[in-house]
Amino acid sequence: MIALGVQTWSTDVAAVERFWRVADDLGYARITYGDGLWSFTHDGWTMLGALALATRNARIGPAVTYAFDPAAHHPSWLAKRAITVDHLSRGRLDVRLAVGAGDAATRAAWERHGIRYPDGAARVAALEAAVDVLDRLLRGETVDGHGPFGTLREASLQPRSLQQPRPPIWIAAMRPRALALTARRADGWEASYVSPATFAGLSVRLDALLAHQGRAPSTLQRSVEVDVIVGASPAEREPWIRRFAGERGRDGAALLDTALVGDAETVAARIGAYQAAGATDLMLGFVDFPATTMLERVAREVVPRLDAGADARAGVRADPSPGR
Repeated sequence: MIALGVQTWSTDVAAVERFWRVADDLGYARITYGDGLWSFTHDGWTMLGALALATRNARIGPAVTYAFDPAAHHPSWLAKRAITVDHLSRGRLDVRLAVGAGDAATRAAWERHGIRYPDGAARVAALEAAVDVLDRLLRGETVDGHGPFGTLREASLQPRSLQQPRPPIWIAAMRPRALALTARRADGWEASYVSPATFAGLSVRLDALLAHQGRAPSTLQRSVEVDVIVGASPAEREPWIRRFAGERGRDGAALLDTALVGDAETVAARIGAYQAAGATDLMLGFVDFPATTMLERVAREVVPRLDAGADARAGVRADPSPGR
């Protein structure tokens, strides 16, 4: 059955911690927290340490983290932080990476802090170099070489991560170069805000890239990032739909087209459509976050509908993913 995870952000530490504990108790497979210099988050990797200690079962990780420039995250520091969070979580960390958005506003947000934000091709190349260093350091290897992150000479890290050979590496990718990198190096792939049909098309393209690398499609987990508005009646859902559309401006209508919107039965059917399109995971952004009303409704009313004969907790919990 498809695994359901939840995204979290917010600078309200008490509210976030409460949400984490409820999501973990309800059996959600994954919980992530945002990373970056945005006003709506604290430092992502610091918060992951807190998330590790506040939960017992869910796999955890950044929503995505960035390694397109040493000033964003140097891969050696990223590996050290990952190992630390893997120990704090008793082996539940996923390292989730992204190329970064290509819009002018995102570029400006980084450059305001003096952090270089290269073009898309350069960010993909830098991410591949970072993944190479991360992979080798997390496996306990000694790394020598020169690249966009400087010259590494006999670089190694101790202690090792609890997960062996290393924590899983996920890459969020939508464009051809990033998808090709995913096929070469990742254990998991995530697409964002796409319909089941679009996801299926991307998944087919990824299968071809995997075959070129000599990998079977089953070696790669596949996730979709979607928003959720679940309510028993149109009257209950409508205020949230208006709020969602208002907060997202001109992107609101397009995002609503990919969101899980409706009552429990409708949302379950939509999740089923993503599963049929090849998704192994969904990462849910609840519009009423950090309240837990919709979080609880999905676990208690939607999950049983995904497979009426399956236990609801098993429906939302995923088995730990071994590193490739």
